[in-house]
Amino acid sequence: MNIIGINVSHNASACLMIDGKIVIAAQEERFTKLKNYVGYPKQSIDYCLDYLKTNNLTVDKVLFSTVNNVAFWFAYPLQHFFKMKDYQLFYGEAFYGKKLLNENVDDYYQHLINESSKNKAPRYLPYEEFATIDEVVNDVEKFRKIQREYAAKQCNVAPEQVEFIDHHSCHAHYGYYASKRKSNNCAVITLDSDGDGMNQTVWTFNNGDNKKIRQSNQCDLARIYKITTLVLAMKPDEHEYKVMGLAPYAKSDYVDVVYKDVFEPLLKVEDGRVLHNNRPADMYSYLLEKLRPYRFDNIAGAAQKLVEEIAIKLFTQVHEITGATHFCISGGVSMNIKMNMILSQLDFVEGLYVPASGSDESLCMGACYFYENENSKPLDNTYLGYNLNDDVNEENIKKMFNQQDYNVQFNVNHATVAQILAEGNVVAVARGREEFGARALGNRSIIASPNNHEVVKTINEAIKNRDFWMPFALSIMADHVDSFLENDKGLDSPYMTIGFETRAENYERIKAGTHPYDRTCRPQILRKEANPEYYDLINEFYKLTGTPGVLNTSLNLHGDPICSGLSEVEYTFKNSGLNYLYINDAFLISKK
Repeated sequence: MNIIGINVSHNASACLMIDGKIVIAAQEERFTKLKNYVGYPKQSIDYCLDYLKTNNLTVDKVLFSTVNNVAFWFAYPLQHFFKMKDYQLFYGEAFYGKKLLNENVDDYYQHLINESSKNKAPRYLPYEEFATIDEVVNDVEKFRKIQREYAAKQCNVAPEQVEFIDHHSCHAHYGYYASKRKSNNCAVITLDSDGDGMNQTVWTFNNGDNKKIRQSNQCDLARIYKITTLVLAMKPDEHEYKVMGLAPYAKSDYVDVVYKDVFEPLLKVEDGRVLHNNRPADMYSYLLEKLRPYRFDNIAGAAQKLVEEIAIKLFTQVHEITGATHFCISGGVSMNIKMNMILSQLDFVEGLYVPASGSDESLCMGACYFYENENSKPLDNTYLGYNLNDDVNEENIKKMFNQQDYNVQFNVNHATVAQILAEGNVVAVARGREEFGARALGNRSIIASPNNHEVVKTINEAIKNRDFWMPFALSIMADHVDSFLENDKGLDSPYMTIGFETRAENYERIKAGTHPYDRTCRPQILRKEANPEYYDLINEFYKLTGTPGVLNTSLNLHGDPICSGLSEVEYTFKNSGLNYLYINDAFLISKK
């Protein structure tokens, strides 16, 4: 069975499953070069179809990962052109403020249409088939028809071979079936902003007997966090991770004041459901006004505390209802690695699996896993995208990097690169197939020695232009985790999805790959079979330094998607302060 999974959403994506195994997963942003591309993932689907064509295979099934998508937000994707002031007006008096008063907002929809016309991002679907604003905003059945017909034609299947799967079913099945270490008796929890009318579900998975036992459309965790991000003058639906990174700098006494005054009254947990408590109708106006007296770091800390406290209550109740001691968590809120760390430390949690990029980009895989159910095979890794091997050869490298400006060395081994790292240098690494999702995992990475915190400043100022308070991650060899991280339960975190406390005795050796204030770490626990080349490079570094890990951040310029093909790698290298680039474990380029 050859299945194409499609996610029409922010960070649109597509995947190919063959006989229960995901063989390709691609994000549209990597083709359009628009970070978090919103809409239909045409080029990602084409990439999957090219694989089928090359292998003389055809499509048997096409699955969309949400049933009731609203066409307007994909026809006129505001994320592609909105500035901060636009978001403030959108959540305030220009749109949501009016909607809450039941006032007509057609003029604002028309404003978005006009503004979006300046945006050159490809839209693909024939949105002109919607005759009126009311249709494009409300007629979800017509949008399903448009998506079905377009995908059927693109994939060369009959419309009857195209199906739509519930949003949270996709999140839940991805969360469970992508895991290699899942339990046969497992509770799966999904948390997000919204999908098919829900934002929280609880499932039990037991040998193919999968049941949704709770659901809620009142879990505002993601929405509150999003609006708090905007109140802090950061971009909603993108910069929530910055709020999480800022939160540890706040003092707990001040955090508690903000939490109790502003956030605690909003939500409650009852019988495995997150519900409204004293929730205001206009959340944006409420938070804007209530948070006005408080300092930015304390606001971030209080928003983070809300997520953690609600998640603890939810997990506790789910444990009491189901008896489960093994959990999976998926959906956008699962990207909060600090929350995941707190959950993993609960006494009754014996196992916690958090899949790679549990946000909407992975829904395409969830649709396939839902359809195949127990025939599904777990992910071996997330190196599922574009293959750099298709671009790289000696001739291309010589053309891209002239002898006047660059030193180009061929057949360079891992030991040589490890020596460069040990001397305090930063190296960009690009090899093989690109990673799917939000985390670079060694194939499109910038790496450095983690024992010199000055390298953080170097990467931030010369390359990434990141906010000063944001931490970097650590890639660490799995056999050495116990010496550096508190992981008594033996949890696996191959995709940087769970935070861990660090061990004081070895902290200085990995400090540049940790949060500089609370000393926690967001590791990629790397097993050799997942990425033998990257593992071997780190092992060579370990031989030289005694440190079995490297600082790891994604290979891209600030605001760009993670690099995909060789041209993006070249552009990033030439337009940054990077001095070393290591390609396909063979070519080492350095600036003169």
